[in-house]
Amino acid sequence: METLTYLPSFRRRLLRKSGGILVMALGLAGLAAWLMAYVWINQMARLPLQNEAQLVAHAIVQGGELQIEAYYWDEPHHRLLERHIDPFFLQVFDAKGRLLRQSDNIALLGAPYPQTLLHPPVAQEPFWQPLRTFRIGSHTLYYVVYPLYDAQQRYLGALQLARLEPGFLALYRQTALGIGLIWAVLSGLTLLLLALSSQRVLGPLHQLTQATAALSADRLHEPIRIQGPLDRETALLLSALNDLLRRLHEAFDELRRFTANASHELKTPLTILRGQAELALRRPRSAEHYRETLHNILRQTEHLTTLVEHLLLLSRLDQPETPFSFTPVDLSALVAQELEPFRARAAARGIALTAALDPKAQTMGVATLLKEVVRNVLDNALKYTPKGAIEVTVMRSGTQVVLEVRDTGVGIPPEALPHITERFYRVPSTAAGVEGHGLGLALVARIVTLHNGVLGFASQVGQGTTVRVTLPALAIAIPDPQPIDT
Repeated sequence: METLTYLPSFRRRLLRKSGGILVMALGLAGLAAWLMAYVWINQMARLPLQNEAQLVAHAIVQGGELQIEAYYWDEPHHRLLERHIDPFFLQVFDAKGRLLRQSDNIALLGAPYPQTLLHPPVAQEPFWQPLRTFRIGSHTLYYVVYPLYDAQQRYLGALQLARLEPGFLALYRQTALGIGLIWAVLSGLTLLLLALSSQRVLGPLHQLTQATAALSADRLHEPIRIQGPLDRETALLLSALNDLLRRLHEAFDELRRFTANASHELKTPLTILRGQAELALRRPRSAEHYRETLHNILRQTEHLTTLVEHLLLLSRLDQPETPFSFTPVDLSALVAQELEPFRARAAARGIALTAALDPKAQTMGVATLLKEVVRNVLDNALKYTPKGAIEVTVMRSGTQVVLEVRDTGVGIPPEALPHITERFYRVPSTAAGVEGHGLGLALVARIVTLHNGVLGFASQVGQGTTVRVTLPALAIAIPDPQPIDT
């Protein structure tokens, strides 16, 4: 069996596509979580500076002027540097950017401190803006520049307020690292779960593949069975495959029966032909004896010809691509024409053959094939009716035309009815002493199906059989139809 190694496996495609999408989704979720954490850290970091700036602004902005001394500059967090006090480094600038005053703890930093505004004043930093920082000696500070306005919204100056950076920048990195680790762990777990899930799905499929590869033509009747629980889709696939194998087994069985029966049916007349010829050649015979031998040979040749013609016609009908030309067919006229050869046979056996033919019974069909239907149905009726009558009816019923042949013959046992359209099937209880090869009704059924029709049977043993062929009617108007004289 071809390995098909050039095709990607289901597990690889699942991990590559579904796994890739899930890993990307987890990554996007992690990025969104980090951004939310980033915004929250920024807001929490700026909040103390914003509150302090608003407090100072409220104290020093009075009467449209900056009253620097109105603020209490001796607060511990403006004089001291110890971290437990949480020192704030405050500078006040006028509208021209000149430094007016700064808190005493700035001098304690032991390094030069900016004496100008580090950036234009902003009342509220946007949430995406990272913390603004600068270094003084060994200290890292973050800051805000807050504008000062009077009641008429005139710009009076600005506050530059800084604070020792307590670890927010490290928290950015730690948060990103934590989210990254969580993303890696979740991605690994996701891929692992996908791999395990694919194994659960692929396990039954591997069993199915191995069981199918191990099948042979003589084991098609054995259903494939898979161990373990099955998903609904896998169970449906298994059911469909077993159904396919069953139909293949039936088709192979039918082919074997067909081959055996065809061989038997062909061999029988050939054997008779050979026996008649050998018998005639064994010693001189009278002219009458030779004539009888030739009649027997002719009868077997006709039987053999009919068998071969039926086999060829069935072969054509079994090929879907075989073209057939459908034309309007007057079914009553066709039946009337085919009845003539059977009238003499019926009269010779004392059987009454009558017909009631509706001239409106027209259909779209293949005339040569419909003739085969009529011939085979009438031939069966005559062969299995020792005495009595045969009634042939053709009528139009709504959108259908119906051909019905009713006889008073031997009938068909109920258990045989489902099989009478099988190829080479002959009813055991009635086939003895009756010529035939068991292809007639199989041919009729195939032709009726080709015409989108329905073939039906009703029979009682000892009382007779009714064969009913229903075909789609031709939707045309027939002016003033005249009855057909039969």
